[in-house]
Amino acid sequence: MSDAKIRPLTGGDFEAVVALDARVGGQARRGYFERRLAAALRRPKGHLQLAAEGPKGLAGFLLARRAEGEFGGREPAVVLETIGVDPGAQRGGIGRRLLAELAELAARGGAKALRTQADWREHALLRLLDRTGFKLAPRQILERAVHRMPLPATDEEIETPPPLVRQLRAGDFDWVVRVDQRITGLNRAGYLQRKFEEALQESAIAVSQVVEDDGFVVAFGMARVDLGDFGRLQATASLDTIGVDPGFTGKGYARALLTQLIENLAALHVERLETEVGPEDGKLRRFLHAFGFRPAQRLAFEKT
Repeated sequence: MSDAKIRPLTGGDFEAVVALDARVGGQARRGYFERRLAAALRRPKGHLQLAAEGPKGLAGFLLARRAEGEFGGREPAVVLETIGVDPGAQRGGIGRRLLAELAELAARGGAKALRTQADWREHALLRLLDRTGFKLAPRQILERAVHRMPLPATDEEIETPPPLVRQLRAGDFDWVVRVDQRITGLNRAGYLQRKFEEALQESAIAVSQVVEDDGFVVAFGMARVDLGDFGRLQATASLDTIGVDPGFTGKGYARALLTQLIENLAALHVERLETEVGPEDGKLRRFLHAFGFRPAQRLAFEKT
């Protein structure tokens, strides 16, 4: 398949992608690909989607998105969400060529790294990542099974009466930008605008939350739910960002927010909640550990 042509993925490839992915994974993910296509049409500059076309049609595909700010990262990156090569065309270099084209496009667009995740038991994918220059990232993926249960206490005090936790709305944008800037010292309006679009338009289920104090937004958690990212076949929620206004820490707002998020996910039959933490995030790691988060079977990879 060395003569396969690498080109942008188009809407006309949709049925072929769904069929190829089902041959690779053994299960159709039509809803996932419909949402990814719709997201790419709404925000074409934020997505990189490639196809490998062989003599007999689609032989491989790749979906990725531009990212900056998830899990505390501050440099622009491209996240590889899914890659598939027809079983009959594997070991022909198509995966390597797709990733090489992605790296070139990412660098041309100013990204500093490619990032992705893989289960440690996905041996074929791990070999491909190794051969194309990916290394283990310093971040660790933490996960928690989603089910209703009494949550352990943390070192935060609990407000009486309990704070108002509600679903994120479009009108919360300016408040969230303000809180985030007080936490990070940076104006990340561009990043947060993308996260709002993902949370309100692209997520399979709306689960992002904010906490109000006296009518003002003082904490937020940006999360999304999808069926398909990184090859997952079960509905999984990803907590991308959580923040509490520095003037309101120690009042139990982060605990209230995460408790409500888990309750909502349990009611929606979402099976797992995951996030990534860096080696410097000791306080966040301890906080999540108190909520039952443990190291996942998935590994984070990065290629500069």
